[in-house]
Amino acid sequence: MSILDTITPLRTSLDYHLSRHNILTSNLANVDTPGHRATDIYRATSFDNVLQTQMQVTEAGHIGETVRPADWRVRVDPNAPVGPDGNSVSLDREAVKIASNNLRYDAISSMIRGKLNGLQWAAQGGR
Repeated sequence: MSILDTITPLRTSLDYHLSRHNILTSNLANVDTPGHRATDIYRATSFDNVLQTQMQVTEAGHIGETVRPADWRVRVDPNAPVGPDGNSVSLDREAVKIASNNLRYDAISSMIRGKLNGLQWAAQGGR
């Protein structure tokens, strides 16, 4: 596996966290909108299906990325309690989700930066 092969799933993860950030900030923008239901982004396939697929792999490289943008679905957050006005957005809850999402985005960005720095170091002959 080359260094570039490891960057592609990380890039896909950045795309996921950017999409999730946009969805969560949209929830915040609608915190006072009656009837608005909080949404979030989820994997379209269940963990069981992914696990089963991974267990059937017999050769490395037979199955590519396990998370693609097509695997993501935006849906109403089933854990968000609905208030009397029908709105299920909680300012505190969304703020925590955004902070957590930002931490993950920053961590993945750091991993990519490290891999690219290693590639640059190798391209410069180890200098």
